Amino acid sequence: MFYTFFRQKWSVLLSLALVLITAGGCRSTVAEVKDEPFFGATKNADLNQVTQKIIEAGQRRRVNMQVIAPGHIEATYAKRNVKAVMDIKYNTERFSITYKDSYGLGYDAADNTISSHYNSWVKNLKADISRIYPLPLSGSGGTTSPKTHDTTKTELMPPKPELSDSI
Repeated sequence: MFYTFFRQKWSVLLSLALVLITAGGCRSTVAEVKDEPFFGATKNADLNQVTQKIIEAGQRRRVNMQVIAPGHIEATYAKRNVKAVMDIKYNTERFSITYKDSYGLGYDAADNTISSHYNSWVKNLKADISRIYPLPLSGSGGTTSPKTHDTTKTELMPPKPELSDSI
């Protein structure tokens, strides 16, 4: 009888520990990228070319990229019942990605925590954006004014890799 009682208590404690570990692993501090250098950046790059390449990098991740101003893009990732909005600020040598808004990701402003999925998206976007160089040579069409791109339109868009289910 003592054995059965002890086994039941142990099962309850083990279940509680698993719940706490699982819940704690799903949330983390909001990831931000500050002044990240572009790999292979050159001083003679054109900001319009950089803008276009950042838009393309976001589109490959199925992120809607909207130009707000020169050196500022608002990136929105939406999937099923979640949405994340990030500000991407940049020049020809460095960029930053900061949290702006979200829905369905459990953002807690007081603790500065959010679902770990958000951090995975930021990590992937950072990796893609940091590798936008080399840019096309000047005069090859890369100096036109950047346009706002909506990733819901699929014409002329390259195939996009699927995000893994682990994010």
